[in-house]
Amino acid sequence: MSEATSMMTFMMKQLVRNKDRLILSVIGVVLISSVLIYLFSLTETTKGTINNQLQQKWESAYDLVVTPPGSIFNEENLMEPNHLNGISGGISYDQYEAIKSMNDVAVAAPVSVLGYTTLGITMKEKFKTTDNGIYKYKIIETFNDGLSQKTIQDTEIYRATNWSGSSEELGFWGDDQGEISLSQYQLLVGIDPVEEAKLVGLDEAVHISDTSRYLEPNEDAIYDEAVDRLFEIPVLINSKSFSNSLFQVSQEKLAIPFNTEAERQQATELIKKGNGRDYFNGLETEKVDSFELTGEELESMIFKALSNPNDNPSLSVHGTQLVFKSSILNYQKIESPFPERWSYSYQVSSKPIEVSGIFKDILPDSGFRKAELLDHKLSEDGVPLLPVLRLNIVGSFSSDKLNISKDPFTELPLETYRPAQAGIVLGPDNEPLNPSRTMKGSGVPTGLLTNPPNILTTVKAAEIITGGNSISSIRIKVKGIDDIGNVAQEKMEQVKNDIEHSTGLQVIITRGSSPQPTITQVVEHDKTLGWIEQPWIHIGAAITILRETSLGYTSILVTILLIGTMYVFATTYVSYLTRKKEYSIFLALGWRTSILRKMVLGEAFFYVLLITLIAIILEVIFMLNGSTFNFSNIALVFGTSLVIYGLGIILPLIQVGRLEPYQGIKSGEITKKSKRIFSNQSMIGFVMNQVSQRPGRNLLSILAIALPSTLLSFYLYVSFRLEGVLYTSWLGEFVAVEVNKSHYLIMGAALIIGALTTAEMMWQNIVEREGELALFKSIGWKDKTVTHSIIIEGAFLGLLAGIVGLVLSISYIGLMYKVFPWDSLTILSLTICLPVLVGILGAFFPTIKALRTNPYNVLKENV
Repeated sequence: MSEATSMMTFMMKQLVRNKDRLILSVIGVVLISSVLIYLFSLTETTKGTINNQLQQKWESAYDLVVTPPGSIFNEENLMEPNHLNGISGGISYDQYEAIKSMNDVAVAAPVSVLGYTTLGITMKEKFKTTDNGIYKYKIIETFNDGLSQKTIQDTEIYRATNWSGSSEELGFWGDDQGEISLSQYQLLVGIDPVEEAKLVGLDEAVHISDTSRYLEPNEDAIYDEAVDRLFEIPVLINSKSFSNSLFQVSQEKLAIPFNTEAERQQATELIKKGNGRDYFNGLETEKVDSFELTGEELESMIFKALSNPNDNPSLSVHGTQLVFKSSILNYQKIESPFPERWSYSYQVSSKPIEVSGIFKDILPDSGFRKAELLDHKLSEDGVPLLPVLRLNIVGSFSSDKLNISKDPFTELPLETYRPAQAGIVLGPDNEPLNPSRTMKGSGVPTGLLTNPPNILTTVKAAEIITGGNSISSIRIKVKGIDDIGNVAQEKMEQVKNDIEHSTGLQVIITRGSSPQPTITQVVEHDKTLGWIEQPWIHIGAAITILRETSLGYTSILVTILLIGTMYVFATTYVSYLTRKKEYSIFLALGWRTSILRKMVLGEAFFYVLLITLIAIILEVIFMLNGSTFNFSNIALVFGTSLVIYGLGIILPLIQVGRLEPYQGIKSGEITKKSKRIFSNQSMIGFVMNQVSQRPGRNLLSILAIALPSTLLSFYLYVSFRLEGVLYTSWLGEFVAVEVNKSHYLIMGAALIIGALTTAEMMWQNIVEREGELALFKSIGWKDKTVTHSIIIEGAFLGLLAGIVGLVLSISYIGLMYKVFPWDSLTILSLTICLPVLVGILGAFFPTIKALRTNPYNVLKENV
């Protein structure tokens, strides 16, 4: 018979002969295999979850963004998320074409932020004016941004019926027909239709019909030579309104006689002496009519009238002047009120609006952004000569259908299709708000937060209107970049350097840039309204983020590896001790040490193959239930089990090499005598002596139970104290990972493996104490007493494991949250009960072994 055959035959006989231990080993193998295949499946899902959370939390539809030199940003390498909407031009069309032609650039989508146009609509015969007189029309537009109620405009218009002699000097106008005009600002942006379709699927979001189509790439502005400064431009309008202001319009009749010619003459004299409107303010009024209109309703009316001007003759659009530039916010860095939560703190303050003429009436008195008119010349009368637009609406689109994240809580960096939002987290006195409120933008050019553009034209049209350098930014998608990683980072860095070197423009890597929460103090009229939180863009931190996402299931994987290794070590070491006498005999008969080591390796490899086979069976079951057979999971299970068993058999391999033939022949199995520390007169003392006599083995059992117990206590803390959400820090930004049933399922399986480790060790303890137990039985110990001693020993090991796990869990919580969980000590302390039960479960099989001990046979063998 060959050496290999003899070795295999011996191994199989040993396995069959020790049926009880074989059962324990098979249970352990099944558990390890099941946990590993489940864990690796979850790990793949979790990797996707972590990646998705990162992408959803701070995902852009592009990889790089190009801006004019010097347009960004502060010394901390941070950028406010809606910064792009504040940049008004600075990149030429030639520079854009050069970037678009680069080999590694898949998409180059420019944005030309032209500025704000005034769109107004006149509603003819909206009010009744049958009685002769002077009427006051009051228009108030308000908006609540979450911090305070703001008045955008407060306008009073005076008109007289059947009167043609009015003038600006008098403060009112004649020929009142009961009409009213309301105006609203709209942000106008130019895009490249082809590139925007590639980037966000704008073409797919357009409502295609006989009256609605997508923009053509070559469509540009047409200058009307007959009318100075008039441009006709093709536009797409957004069918989803972001306006949330409210117009309140009232009509009041002044208490002043104005029926006869004499009364009119007398009234005009009084008005002149009273300085026009100052005189009106002292008169009583009688309310005639009023109505309210939301900004969304007004916007809809304007767009409908533009699209179909002949549908409703009572409505006419007016005032499509391109008036204000976009401007950035002026942030001042200040000391953070809570630096542990917000490392970066800023202040933004309102300033008086210094705009004269007709535009002042439709702007608030103060604002956070500058109210700068577009570059212009002045007429002879000092009136700004600004572009006037004739909007040719070619179609409409729905921003909800764009190929960007639909998560309403997502903060998309540098996008133009989603309104800016912020969380109001602190009140005026720095007190935390619970729950926090949401701050929104108004769409006013001077507002703190911006709304996205509702009118899109082509970048070519923008070039004609502005005269060049109209592009504010270019969003770049790099070829071959689908995820975040070292390779992608190197590629993006290369493209960034190429663009900067060839154009002199500034390039920022946006893909994966870290969301860094900042807090901003909002001050209006020298009064603090509150503090808002926004996740700013932390430039160039993509790789660092991924390196910091090691929590979550990584801790579970490490725990499983450690527990699995300890279990394998326990089984192989016990197997070595059991066969020590037989090994020495084989050595005496001429077997080489290498053969014995091959036997240890062969048995370990047998279990590795068995684990892998079970994993394959599980994958097949998953496949039959609709999943895909995952070969990578099988490879991971095989590799991990190789590591576990490889580490677990190191000590037995060393011990086999040290074994001498005479050890088994001379005295059989060698056991060490230990001193008693406690009195054996009580059961507790007897059990504690037994535990203390084998500290190494019992420490292994304690750790095998304590490690999963630590994570279990931590997950319970998260579930009960933190409502089931685990927070892991990504450069200061907290990303929630839900603690769910999979965490508890895996930890439960790990605890069972810990119980098996305890069972293996206690099994060997019983084997070595058979003579002692036989003696106790022969002097009158009953089976009940033997059972109690072993069960108490297992419970004591579990208690020690529970205490160790509790200490480690509290330390873990303190390390993560910088707090001591005083309010959760009761719940955490209850987790000690579970390790005790696990210890008792681990003592079950050794108890059966002890109860089978026959005093007569054992004592006869030792005589």
